[in-house]
Amino acid sequence: MEIQVRVEQLAVGASESGILKEPTLSLEFTLEGIVGDRHAGFTKKADGRDQGVRRGTIVRNWRQWSAVSTEELERISAAMQIEKIEPTWLGANIAFSGHESLTQIPKGSTIWFSSGAVLTVEGENAPCIGPGKEIARHFDSVSPSAFPKAAQHLRGLVGVVYRAGKVSLGSTATIVPYEGFDALTRPPQDL
Repeated sequence: MEIQVRVEQLAVGASESGILKEPTLSLEFTLEGIVGDRHAGFTKKADGRDQGVRRGTIVRNWRQWSAVSTEELERISAAMQIEKIEPTWLGANIAFSGHESLTQIPKGSTIWFSSGAVLTVEGENAPCIGPGKEIARHFDSVSPSAFPKAAQHLRGLVGVVYRAGKVSLGSTATIVPYEGFDALTRPPQDL
């Protein structure tokens, strides 16, 4: 079943020192990732998410982009008993509306933008303490460790670029959930 979503926020971050990203009106996707973003590149250094590989080893970059849903951010905010969570505080490149279970989209699914860009989902973005620290900067009553607990299976997705293109704020996309190899070869019904 295809899922229709809308781009509510786009952000890019060039700094290696922090999680925070800056909102922008559009993102340029190449096969290496998002132009100007610190997570762009065909390869990356392995970290704690790369199981079975020693940290620092060069591996294929499976985290060229990250996405969250506004609906899941509302659920995390409610669980943390705070007013809101901005997607940029989590280091998200894209915030979608229109799907309340974005994080549950399976690996191998594709996101087809009306502009022609296509992204492939590599998996769930596991919650960590980094975004918790950023949230705690905005809400004195929040412990950074509250975020990983509240965001379990709600933190969004990460993935790679399948087809290059530009994505603009307010544009629409169709998510084709993985059901075998045809998620990559079969465009959405409305394209």
